[in-house]
Amino acid sequence: MGIVLWICAVLLGGCASQTAVDKQPWSVAAAAHLRAQLDRDREVVAVDEGLLTRFYLKRDDRPAWCGPTGPKSQADALLLMLQQAADDGLTPADYALGRIEAELARWRRAGAKPGLAAMMRFDALLTRAFLAYGGHLQRGRVDPRAIHPQWQAPFPKADMAGLLQTALDLGQVAEALAGLRPPQRGYRALRQALQDYRGIAALGGWPAVEQGGGEPLVARLRAEGDLATGEGAAVDLRAGIARFQERHGLEPTGALNEVTLAELNIPVAARVAAIALNMERWRWLPHDPGTRYILVRIADFELDAVAAGETVLNMRVIVGKPYWRTPVFSARLTHLVFNPFWYIPRSIAVADILPIVRRDPGYFARRNVVVTQGSGVQQASVDPDTVDWAGQTAVNFAYAFTQAPGADNPLGKIKFHFPNPYHVYLHDTPHDELFNERVRAFSHGCIRLERPLDLAAFALAREGNWPWGRIASAVASNINREVSLTRPLPVYLLYWTTWVDEQDRIHFRRDDYDADAKLLQLVGSQGRGWHYAKP
Repeated sequence: MGIVLWICAVLLGGCASQTAVDKQPWSVAAAAHLRAQLDRDREVVAVDEGLLTRFYLKRDDRPAWCGPTGPKSQADALLLMLQQAADDGLTPADYALGRIEAELARWRRAGAKPGLAAMMRFDALLTRAFLAYGGHLQRGRVDPRAIHPQWQAPFPKADMAGLLQTALDLGQVAEALAGLRPPQRGYRALRQALQDYRGIAALGGWPAVEQGGGEPLVARLRAEGDLATGEGAAVDLRAGIARFQERHGLEPTGALNEVTLAELNIPVAARVAAIALNMERWRWLPHDPGTRYILVRIADFELDAVAAGETVLNMRVIVGKPYWRTPVFSARLTHLVFNPFWYIPRSIAVADILPIVRRDPGYFARRNVVVTQGSGVQQASVDPDTVDWAGQTAVNFAYAFTQAPGADNPLGKIKFHFPNPYHVYLHDTPHDELFNERVRAFSHGCIRLERPLDLAAFALAREGNWPWGRIASAVASNINREVSLTRPLPVYLLYWTTWVDEQDRIHFRRDDYDADAKLLQLVGSQGRGWHYAKP
């Protein structure tokens, strides 16, 4: 009978409300002390206090991690996971790691006589650590809406209190926490990269490279794998430099120019910090982004169409200038418009077009732009020659500009609409020459597409009879036509400055939007700050 009870206790992870131990006088006394300790250590490990209270309420205020003789084995399992928190770019001190290590060591000393109140405070601290660490692993440490107010991607959801109870029941605390990490390959690859770059840092980093190159350049390129290593390894500096340039979004000329030299001399600590920041961005995403979706990598000026976890379409895109940043958010593509009208935003009309028409009254006729005034049923066309454009300012501007479909329409031949408060969308462009630029930040926030017909084929693949020929005919007709999607596609506009490609090569990009700096600052304002110093 004793063996049966022991096995039951192990399987239940010490669920105090169900075991024989819980019915002992110690358990009753422990519950009373535990209730008094729940509001302690708020400043040490911050969690949802309501969640903490509910967890213990469902246990009748019985301890979760401790028994009459001290902490149970699952406390050690939690400690081991907390010791690995830095592997996910998180800060172990945020979960009171040092204190938990010291407390466990104290309770485990031979002859230790734990005080009940102190042990119950420790029990509550362990629960706080689990809830905080688990929440950070699953949803991120920072609410993305603090940086991107319109962020709409569905957050991963889990009943953390229920998850903890189940983990304790099954003796699987470590497994429960590990299961909260983003499951995508992109996150796992960055996690490995974090360890790799920490290893480089532990060896002293990489040498500074001067214009002449020489041995420091060879060592620098070998540090990240852009040059082969080992005895007899061939040294092809030009090829190594080109590989480095390609991974950093530079023109792969193989020449040691000024821009390349600056990238080579960014310290390894900055790279480590960038990897950790982008792991945080992964934690903002749903664990299941959908079977088919569109992903725009803003900092890389690229778009991927993904089906069944594989990129089936990739293209170059043009994104917003630093002043007109493409916003970071998620939405659902609901319809396409062939040969769209361009309803010119007031901001563009005032800032960009108004100065032109003051100098060139013929602008409207050449660009096929209609001028209107009023709204709704009161909206009426206006002859632009009757307007004193010199007297129009940002304050009194009372007109709207609409450009009809045509060769000069900035939206090109196809517009992809996903409702959002930014009035941002994907669209074609008549200026294909800009795709040859390495840095493609030229728009007012919308995303211009290199291969819009290919994306239309992807979007319409599950919408019935829309073969390539029909799409091409719709485009060539010059007739404005809207096509709704019966199954809207998720669209993610993301700002990743670091990622690992399908060939396991890590890439870094310039933070032209200063988003890394902002995230780093925000993390630093919460708790003890990021695990790595700002570069």
